[in-house]
Amino acid sequence: MSGKLNGKGGSGSGLFLMEMIVVVFFFVLCASQCILAFATSERMSRQGRNLNQAVTMAESIVEVWKAEGVDGLTGRLKFEKREENGAIAYEAALDENWRPVGSVQPAPGQDGAAPHRARLQLQEEDGIVTAVVVMENSPNGVPVAYKGEAAQMLPDSGGSVVYVLEAKKYERP
Repeated sequence: MSGKLNGKGGSGSGLFLMEMIVVVFFFVLCASQCILAFATSERMSRQGRNLNQAVTMAESIVEVWKAEGVDGLTGRLKFEKREENGAIAYEAALDENWRPVGSVQPAPGQDGAAPHRARLQLQEEDGIVTAVVVMENSPNGVPVAYKGEAAQMLPDSGGSVVYVLEAKKYERP
């Protein structure tokens, strides 16, 4: 009987088992690639959503600044005034939906910083005021960096800058 199993007249279960192992391996390989594709698409979707919301908020900040000036920034959008290298800057913390929530520094007793922040720098030259709005992720946020319309990578951002918008307006004396 053992001669029959080892010879040409065997049952063929060894070949079937090897074929099933190859099929299962191929299925696992395809499934892992599908999971990787879904994870990559989720990350890209999150980055795109962040960019869209950051651009919309940056444009809103500039529009409030153009219409209401500094009073609109501090009153309506909760920006805080700061002095940086002779330039005036305003900062605000933003929630996960890129809406202003107030101070960049967390209040005593709060756990941590807001997930995003906006910084607006004002520079005046010959009656033209230039505002540069920088939208950033928190240091422990998703590393992504875009700049302006061309979406060029910012080499010095460390992956925290999401969007930079520059606007100008003429101030009459």
